[in-house]
Amino acid sequence: MSEVKLLNMCMIYDEKTDKVLVQERIKKDWPGITFPGGHVEDGESLVQSTIREVKEETGLDVSQLKLKGVIHWSNIKDQSRWMIFLYKTTVFSGEKLDETHEGKVCWVDYDKLETMDLADGFRHYLKIFSSDTYSEAFGTWDDVLINEFIML
Repeated sequence: MSEVKLLNMCMIYDEKTDKVLVQERIKKDWPGITFPGGHVEDGESLVQSTIREVKEETGLDVSQLKLKGVIHWSNIKDQSRWMIFLYKTTVFSGEKLDETHEGKVCWVDYDKLETMDLADGFRHYLKIFSSDTYSEAFGTWDDVLINEFIML
């Protein structure tokens, strides 16, 4: 049986300032600007895992998460699959961390996000976060290169 990884990501949007919280990821596996998120651990629900990851990576407590969509990747070499559940919230509290082992954490203007040094493929994620048209994206890769990516 092929491996399946469940992951999450959360867009935290401040309605008062029109800003979103981002990470400047420094990890070699996916560097660049992204929203916070990570792996779903055994025994966790998708929402619980997202709340935990946001707290670990930003210091903020989030609630009232809304599912925006799913991105799933299939590796054509080893048949592994990654499923990333994308959430959005405007409800947050606590004190933001400046930096974690993932990288710097900062608020940025939502309309400037597209011009930033985004992590590879993150532009596809933004289409789902900002759209009422798309709720799913599917891509294939071979450990090095994205071969196909479709928005559904």
